[in-house]
Amino acid sequence: MRFKLSIAALLVTLLVGCSSTPPKIAFTDLPAQGDAGRGAHVFTTGVSDAPACATCHRTDGVTLVGPGLGGLATRAEARVSGLSAREYVYQSIVSPAKYIVGGFTNLMYDKYGDKLSAQDIADVIAYLLQLGS
Repeated sequence: MRFKLSIAALLVTLLVGCSSTPPKIAFTDLPAQGDAGRGAHVFTTGVSDAPACATCHRTDGVTLVGPGLGGLATRAEARVSGLSAREYVYQSIVSPAKYIVGGFTNLMYDKYGDKLSAQDIADVIAYLLQLGS
């Protein structure tokens, strides 16, 4: 019995360790500036076999599957203490389960950090942060 409990504890430890791997692209890897125009393209069409963000998010305040993103810059700035709006949006893209908006569950595609380049991510962030409310 003790052996089975030890094996179970080891498996849980391994599974938890595997699920918390850091994103392939760190925030510090992002270019200082993104291209909002290109970010709009990535958002709308997707790239590198990653689905388009527009599949689940609208760029106004209306909920589709995920929260509407209009006015995101203002909300993102205050969402998590110690994170800038840019850092919060980065985290939301590469680690979507880290900060889930109230009233939603984590249904977001979780491979953007593997599929998108640092420039792609910076471009999407630049696009999202310039959206009006």
